[in-house]
Amino acid sequence: MEIKFQELLVNILSLPYNPDIGSYFKQIAQEVKPSVKNIMESNFVYNLSLEEFARLTHRSLSTFNRDFYSAYETSPGKWLTKKRLLHAKRLLENTNQKVYEVAFDSGFESPAHFARVFKNENGITPLKYQKAQLSV
Repeated sequence: MEIKFQELLVNILSLPYNPDIGSYFKQIAQEVKPSVKNIMESNFVYNLSLEEFARLTHRSLSTFNRDFYSAYETSPGKWLTKKRLLHAKRLLENTNQKVYEVAFDSGFESPAHFARVFKNENGITPLKYQKAQLSV
């Protein structure tokens, strides 16, 4: 029975007027995973865990970490922090949003965490940075 089923599949796939079925089976066989870079660039502003990012990319956490490092040559945590800080700086420079709004819009878990990380990275609080940008 199994041999007959395989024979049927080969016959269906080899017919020239069935290209859609062939490409469908090929796609399933390849198990194409979404790009780590595309997923990360599109979703870094959301406060997601690494497990959730891994799930979005259809990978286990360890495979996600390995593929992420291959793509960015840094850890996901460090990359997310830097990317979110850059986004936050742009918001502070170009909008009149409150610091807590910038924190949440940049994917930080809390305004206090954002302020601490921002000050550690830039040597100035987000509010002082925003006020300095407005006076320029």
